[in-house]
Amino acid sequence: MDIAKIRPVIVGSGYIASQHVCALAELGIRPVAVWSPNFEHASAAAARWGCVVAADLAEELDWFDATHVHVCATPMQHEEIALEAAERGHVLVCEKPLAPTLASAQKMVEAVRRRDVSAYLTFNRRMDTGVQLLRDAIGSGTIGQPVTVFGSYRQQWNASPSSRDWRFDPAQVGPSRVITEIGSHWLDLAEFVLGRPLRAVHAFVTTMGERSFDTGSERGQFTPVNEDVFSAQLRFEDGVVGHVYGTELAHGMFDDIELQIDGTLRSAVWSSRSPNQLAIAHKQEGIRIYGQSSPTTSISACIAAIYGGKATALGVATFTEGARNAAAMDAIRASAVSGEWRELAS
Repeated sequence: MDIAKIRPVIVGSGYIASQHVCALAELGIRPVAVWSPNFEHASAAAARWGCVVAADLAEELDWFDATHVHVCATPMQHEEIALEAAERGHVLVCEKPLAPTLASAQKMVEAVRRRDVSAYLTFNRRMDTGVQLLRDAIGSGTIGQPVTVFGSYRQQWNASPSSRDWRFDPAQVGPSRVITEIGSHWLDLAEFVLGRPLRAVHAFVTTMGERSFDTGSERGQFTPVNEDVFSAQLRFEDGVVGHVYGTELAHGMFDDIELQIDGTLRSAVWSSRSPNQLAIAHKQEGIRIYGQSSPTTSISACIAAIYGGKATALGVATFTEGARNAAAMDAIRASAVSGEWRELAS
């Protein structure tokens, strides 16, 4: 990695963009430009990050010898940014999910394939040591053949009083909120550790309906148009079955993810509360804990793997995997409407 030749630009100026910038700083890299639709926010970010603010997306992507584009915008913006960046031959580092729908994701996959550009998706929790250990335990046969996988992703952000940010706007988040924002993460982790694709789902969604909100500057009542909860039965290749539950109504839950797998020999449990540890259980051997008790550094680890040439070895997500993830979200929404099992589109 020749730091002197790396010139990343950031699209977006919110929380996740700042996390990307911090991860770059750990590598000794500073972004050269930032752009977002909110020029005031972008200007403030540029001042914090020591870079320039671009007037528009085209100016940023055409910035003198830019090499990497970090897509940290809202999900519905990803397609336009990725297509424009791919045409210029830039390396893409895109926030999850790749796109809210399979149709959009497929356009992005085709664009990077046609231009033969490197493109990565920051499903960063793959980089937690506990997740890596779980993947290795399944791959090596430590737990035997996986039989079931189940878990949850729980947050409190939209428990009453709720937030009221861009995630409630379908024009920015897409046709769903909880499925897109947190379901996408869990579904990716399940496929990643199992090494098997999801084939079919049977799902439902629900909402709390009207609720109070408090943004700090505004308070009131509103009724979101997108879901607060989803639940899905899952069928993977090779006969593995499972279940996932996701909600943003869980009081006391900061960002809690659980992934449990029962195999023919042992069971394994990973929790985001102990991200760098894995528990493996056997009814006669007891429960053994592997890894270290330490906080997550998954975003930094993900970006370090990309810039350090270790993305493939560590399993950083690709745009192709992002498209499969989008197919899963499409199938969950379709199943929730029909009440029937839905196969994932290819």
